Amino acid sequence: MMLNNVYIKLLGTIVMSIGLMVILFLSSEEQVHRNNAFIRRFPPHPVIKEYDIDLGFNSYYVAGLGKDMVYLGNSTAPLHLLKINLATRDTAHVKLKLSNTDLPFKNVHVQVQPPFFFVLDGSIPYIFRGSTNNWVAGPWMRNEAYFTKSLVLDSNRIYIKTMQNDTRTVTLGLLEKRDHFSVELHPEILQRQIDGVFDVDGIMLTTPDKTRLGYVYFYRNQFMTIDSRLKTLKRQQTIDTVKKARIEIAQLDRSKTSKMKSPPLVVNTRATMYKNFMFIASDRLGKNENREILKVASIIDVYDWSDATYRYSFYLYHMGKEKVHGFSVNDGRLVALIDNALSVYNFREGFVDHTPYGEQENITGQ
Repeated sequence: MMLNNVYIKLLGTIVMSIGLMVILFLSSEEQVHRNNAFIRRFPPHPVIKEYDIDLGFNSYYVAGLGKDMVYLGNSTAPLHLLKINLATRDTAHVKLKLSNTDLPFKNVHVQVQPPFFFVLDGSIPYIFRGSTNNWVAGPWMRNEAYFTKSLVLDSNRIYIKTMQNDTRTVTLGLLEKRDHFSVELHPEILQRQIDGVFDVDGIMLTTPDKTRLGYVYFYRNQFMTIDSRLKTLKRQQTIDTVKKARIEIAQLDRSKTSKMKSPPLVVNTRATMYKNFMFIASDRLGKNENREILKVASIIDVYDWSDATYRYSFYLYHMGKEKVHGFSVNDGRLVALIDNALSVYNFREGFVDHTPYGEQENITGQ
């Protein structure tokens, strides 16, 4: 009998321990996604879906977007491009040709800026440029500057993210080719909080006309808008309240590199710019928001950087269980990559112009 009591007590202790672990896990998960300090505004139907196009694969990304044309690169087939006419819904497959394919490519990215297109790999580093008339590209840059991310601004300028050699921190800059190559770094833009590498990680952006650049931090409630020369800088907070990145860094024993100890708290996941608007996707829940929504939709928050205001939010619903893995806005139209499809939406009148929708909430700029 005493032995049975011991087993019962032991079993009870195990069950209670498991129950406590489950409760703590669910509580931590809730804290990751929930922040009751802010309230979103969801006006009725800011975007209306027009149609979906089945792409067959989920490895596409937006390589270029014009008035009626979208160009999709493919991360698993780097020299394959899909061209889609948004007005007629016609699609065309394009095979890109490079003058040299024997290079040790590691991270190829394609960007289309008619009448040119670029094939970039900052890990080599190498950049090809070609004409959209024949889709053939030759070397535009060889071994001038390493970079981890890049956005083409025009035929001779590229907005880059790179590692600064002397400080070993991440910085933004401009790569320019006129009579000669120049690399202009601006370490004052990204503000270090912990290590200057992981804590400043984020999303590089430009408006479709390339007159304004942007940067959205992944792990804190801030984004920046910058002029096309990286001179004029404006900082703005999002409606979230996480001002300092919540990450833990571990130093590797036998090298100077570091890594994250555990998954970080992600405040902003994706973003795009259009006119004076910043569109930011976030999985963080505000007051009175149901956590179940994250299973079926992505939340997009819209800010007006010209007057430092939060405007409104809306949902982009998933296709099946797959989340939005890319989106862009141009000419009053939003295109989103969701699962294996390209979804095309139109904005209702008044949502992507300078006319405020309802009462605006001022977000303090810095």
